[in-house]
Amino acid sequence: MVVSEKYNLIAMQIFLKAFGWTSLVSFPLFLLATPNSPALAGSVGICAEDMISSGVAKLSAASACSDALDPSDLASCVIDITATDIKGDDALQACYRVRRTDELASCVTTISSDLAAGKGKSDLVLDSCRRSLLPERHAECTLDLSTVAKISPEEAMKSCLAAEITPGMVSPGMVSPVEANPQ
Repeated sequence: MVVSEKYNLIAMQIFLKAFGWTSLVSFPLFLLATPNSPALAGSVGICAEDMISSGVAKLSAASACSDALDPSDLASCVIDITATDIKGDDALQACYRVRRTDELASCVTTISSDLAAGKGKSDLVLDSCRRSLLPERHAECTLDLSTVAKISPEEAMKSCLAAEITPGMVSPGMVSPVEANPQ
């Protein structure tokens, strides 16, 4: 009986040590897995408040902010774009549809301020920047063509959007559709 009690005591000690080690590992993992909803909820509320003050409809702001991956980036984009003469709902629609919200806002504000695109042209600037895959590069291209080549801002934006990489430039073995069918 003495030997079995000794083995039971050793088994109990091993069990307690193993349990202690697993709790040291599992408790921090539990804390990492717990969602941080109060912080997220605060940023959603701030996002909606900022967008509403920029002229976005209340329901649109609430829906967009609650759905955004980073509500503060979305709100910042809308605020920056509405600093031009673009309406809040139009800015929200554009910012919501792009991945690079900060670059979109930078593109719109750069082209609008540096080229003085004027009233009525802001929607064209917003659409052009939204359609570009690299908005900051698009703004630089537009500014360069407008100031150096003396092309109208509208034509510069069209040219910069049309400047696409052809398949032959990416893969030298491929022939671009233009080279394959010369007319």
